Amino acid sequence: MFRIDGHWLTDGEREEVIGRLFNGRLFTCDNNRKLPLKMGGFTDIYANLRLMRSSPYLIRFLAELYSNPLRRLRPNRFIEVPEAMSLLAGALSVETGIPAVTIREEAKPGRVVKGQLIGDLNPGETVVIIDDVITNGVSKLQALSMLRDMGVKVLAIVVLVDRQQGWKKKLAEAGFGDVPVWSAMTLHHVRKYLVENGLMKRCDPIKEEKNPIIVALDGKDWEDILPLLDQLRTSGCILKVNDLLWNEGIKRLLPDLSVYGRVMADIKGHDIKNTLENISRHFSACPPWAITVHASGGAEMIRATRNKLNEVGAIATKVLAVTVLTSLKDACAEVYTRQPLEQVLRLAEIANNAGADGFVCSPEEVRELSTRYPNMLYVTPGVRSPGVDQGDQQRVDTPKNAKDNGATNLVMGRQILGAKDPVAEVERVNKEELGIEI
Repeated sequence: MFRIDGHWLTDGEREEVIGRLFNGRLFTCDNNRKLPLKMGGFTDIYANLRLMRSSPYLIRFLAELYSNPLRRLRPNRFIEVPEAMSLLAGALSVETGIPAVTIREEAKPGRVVKGQLIGDLNPGETVVIIDDVITNGVSKLQALSMLRDMGVKVLAIVVLVDRQQGWKKKLAEAGFGDVPVWSAMTLHHVRKYLVENGLMKRCDPIKEEKNPIIVALDGKDWEDILPLLDQLRTSGCILKVNDLLWNEGIKRLLPDLSVYGRVMADIKGHDIKNTLENISRHFSACPPWAITVHASGGAEMIRATRNKLNEVGAIATKVLAVTVLTSLKDACAEVYTRQPLEQVLRLAEIANNAGADGFVCSPEEVRELSTRYPNMLYVTPGVRSPGVDQGDQQRVDTPKNAKDNGATNLVMGRQILGAKDPVAEVERVNKEELGIEI
């Protein structure tokens, strides 16, 4: 059998298709994520292939498009699950020479053709299910169960857009984890195209300017965080990545993540200056909002990082000097032979003289630092709302206290990501604790 891997459109083909379907109004977008979904909730992008009926050109175009995966999979028949694909099935069958079968969600009593299945289907045959999108996979379960009971092998579910909303888990729980889903693109691909081509805003720039919260995405995989990024995009939060950056790679992750917000590349650089210069070169194609380096790496390293970023065109990228990790308190004397505040002040002096744009410090030191260096950025991890568990952080404080003491940006991870509604929690912290309306 043909091995399913990746998407059935190349990057170049995908961009052309998105452009055509957007111009044909088959893709609709809303900057404020107010488009209702059939399964509940709202989205910023909606694919509605039903509207192809207004354009014979789009019907032909989509038939040619879907013929690509069908010809490669070579099934005996393809299955269309109404309603989105009903108009396309006939044209696709003519285009490919592959017979079509319809599986309804429910039987139609009182009609000549009253069953759930319309068309010929025999045990032992191979089929491909086609649809416009896949979300959590629930809408495909009835057809999959019927086909399994009939002894028919499903080679794949072929869709135009994968909304990446949990179908892998749902199909596996229902016993269909071996059925691959083959998409032309993901919703992220569509969103990225629309944002990069100015057809949709990433976020209101005023919101981005006002919102001081940095959401830490540490310990998450790309597929896991996409649903969260989708929601957070309109909130204006900065997105902090560390292990995900190494896992996905700078070249891939930064352009993808920048669709959803400004990016803090938390690399915590700490090496000889040549190594930091080499790393800094890779930020030229898609400069992040900021990168982090350890101030203990020394002035030469910090200065070299700043100069290399300027040299490769990442002039706007901030260099933030990490002082003493917020997880250190009593152990600080063991590591540095100084107490936290004393060591933070020493490292800040080095970083400031080397041209750093700001500091990463705990809320306990930010007042003293901001008094000494009033024009710097102050990024404070270890920020928790009153009553929230401090986790592995030792030097912590509330968002209000951190901001009142001079913090310009507040790093918050688990409190935001673990909230039932992350966007509502961001808005609550800003409004109720910080007095900021976003």
